[in-house]
Amino acid sequence: SVQSSDMLLFGRDDRRVTHHWFGAFAAALAICALSSCATPYQAKGFHDGYSDTRIDSNTSMVSYRANAYTDRQTVQSYLLYRCAQVTLGDGYDYFVLTSGDTEARHGAISTPSTYSSTTTASAFASGNSAFRNAQTYGTVNPGQTITYTKYVASAVIRMFKGKKPPDDPQAYDAHEMIQYMSPSIEGAESENK
Repeated sequence: SVQSSDMLLFGRDDRRVTHHWFGAFAAALAICALSSCATPYQAKGFHDGYSDTRIDSNTSMVSYRANAYTDRQTVQSYLLYRCAQVTLGDGYDYFVLTSGDTEARHGAISTPSTYSSTTTASAFASGNSAFRNAQTYGTVNPGQTITYTKYVASAVIRMFKGKKPPDDPQAYDAHEMIQYMSPSIEGAESENK
């Protein structure tokens, strides 16, 4: 019987060595990080969300930070919705935007290059002589760069009691905003309970 270790002497052994598993893993990890859902309406914690800070008796600074799958308009809507919640939560009826901004933060994730190789070896024996041959071929696969944009919206609001002034375009009725915006804010139901 012929031992498996003797097979190399009489035949051909094709061995394939691949080193691309790490690159594939890194690419999958980057895609998973970026392919998560858009940021739902939520308080900022480990993930993105809203935060607010009281500045004085009727002034607050409110912000909303989202991931790369949340568009600019959604981030701005979440910010206004949170401003309305803060206003009502502090016992006021309407708020005035005294300042506001939406910042676009750009970034990129790069995956590493990978190398894949194939080694072919053969051996032949005849009498007291043995001949062998081995060749290695390799391919370099360049990494990828994936760009993204994340939005951060912030505002400073002054809160007041009573009816909002009809001639101030920066004034918002917090009661109406909650009523009209709640159905379109993902996660708003749990926030308002």
